[in-house]
Parts: sequence; C-alpha cells; structure tokens
Amino acid sequence: MTPTRRTVLGTLGASSLAGLGGCSALGGRESTPSCDVACFEFSHERAESGPDTLTVRHAAGRDLPAGEVTVSGIAFDWPPVREPGYAYSWAAMSDLDPSDGIGGRSLRVNPALVDAVRLSWDRDGDPVELDAFRVSTCDRHVACFESIHQGADDNPDHLVVRHVAGRDLPAREVYLTGVASEYPPDPETGRTAAWHELGDIGPGAGVAGETIRVEIGFVDTVSVLWRRDGDESVVEEFRLSGASSE
Repeated sequence: MTPTRRTVLGTLGASSLAGLGGCSALGGRESTPSCDVACFEFSHERAESGPDTLTVRHAAGRDLPAGEVTVSGIAFDWPPVREPGYAYSWAAMSDLDPSDGIGGRSLRVNPALVDAVRLSWDRDGDPVELDAFRVSTCDRHVACFESIHQGADDNPDHLVVRHVAGRDLPAREVYLTGVASEYPPDPETGRTAAWHELGDIGPGAGVAGETIRVEIGFVDTVSVLWRRDGDESVVEEFRLSGASSE
C-alpha cells in the first residue's frame, strides 16, 4: 500500500515567509522589483499520494552562484527517513556548477515534513536567509497536524503524525486514538494514548514541530484530541487510506 500524505494545511497559494522587504512572491505571481539580494517565485503542487513538489525560480535580484545558495527542508524519499529533511546547495540538486549563476533558473524539490522550505545565501561564511515558502498553513484556533499512513498486510499499520502549526500544546494534553501496542491489536480498535507516552518528550514539553510514529489498530480514522481542565475536543481527524467511505 502506497504511503499517503494527508495535510490539514488549507489550499494552495500561501504566501512566502520571511523574505526580504518587498521581495516576497506568491506562487506563480511576479515578484516586485525591490530586491536587496534576490527574489524567488514558488509553485506548490500538492499530492494525494507521495510527496508534494515545490518549484523554486529565481525571479529577480543578484545572480548568485549556485554553490552559495542552500535549500533546506527537502526530502529524497517518502516517507522521509529524516522528517525535518535535508539542506543542500542549489548546485548539488541541479546540473549547475557551483560557480554558475542561478539567475532566471528553476529548481524542483520535494518538501519534507516541515512548515516551510527555506533558501539561504552563504555570504562569506555567514548564512543569510533569502526567502521561505510555507508548505503548511493553519487557519485553526488551536493547532494543525499532518499525517502519513503506512499500510501493511501482515503487520500493524503505522501512522506518522506531526504538529505543523498553531499552539505549542503540552504533550500531556495531546492524545491520539486508535493506538496499538501489539499485533493483532487488543482491543482491535486500539487505545487512546498521550503524546508523551508515544514520543521522546516529557509531559510538560510542547509538541510544536514534533513528530511521532505509532502502530495503529483496525480503524478507519485516527483523531488528535486536546484534553485540558476536564474538557476534550477533537483538534484533527485523519481518515486513513483504504478506509471505506460513508
């Protein structure tokens, strides 16, 4: 079964982050001519199965050498072995020599489990952030999570869950349903467990940016719950690949 990426991240078209003043551009739009160093355009293609694709294009500004521009938060396999991804120079991911300029050129990358793919410039040994494109958006009042479902035939399925945006909730207040600790699962639908029981952070630590990988029972959905002051609310619900439609 092909692992799927299900994001709760809104629709395509989130603006870039932390670019230089007057330099930010939305995917597919023309950047403004005000560029202190360099400006970039981003085009984000979301995938129902497998990794998303982000196309980065140098739109204006200095023709920086490909060996001095680093792209971080990228994946080379799916699901990513390293959730935060890797950082490589533009030259290492293209057919350019390190001394070649990137002016007007494009680069296609696959975002890892990150909130943003970032570009930086190595200026005499000092990294300078040039631009960033948010590949996750969160319009919820609490927090947003994304998941990857890894199916199996004769072993328990796994679910990778990551906090991508929103409030940095304490691990003791965040729970997952459908968690299994054995195979076949007992009970079949799994149990509800706190984040800190499943990961490597303490009960009082925040879950912002954290990732956990759990075995799941025979369930169609897994919910992320927020429990505080005796109240419980469903923050997110993931419908697993292969689940029957209502």
